Amino acid sequence: MENRPLFQRLLALASICSVIWVFTYVAGPMLVNASQDFKTLGDFIVREDIDTGKFYYTDLELVGHADHNARSTMEYMPTGPGPMPKGDAAGQ
Repeated sequence: MENRPLFQRLLALASICSVIWVFTYVAGPMLVNASQDFKTLGDFIVREDIDTGKFYYTDLELVGHADHNARSTMEYMPTGPGPMPKGDAAGQ
């Protein structure tokens, strides 16, 4: 791998940072305003005062409940016979 001059590396870093900035502060809000689903999600996040930096952690009560429910669903799946086909039910 060849080393590029310092100026090119700094220019590449500045370019990447500017692309991230444009997506975060220009394209992201435009996308939220253009889609009703994203707008609904954004309004919910604002209304519930959710710190989105903690969203994937169980530091939030809302996410903690969802995590508990999801784990309980997977651990305690129903077992036993499945649905009965028509005509095989008792009394027919």
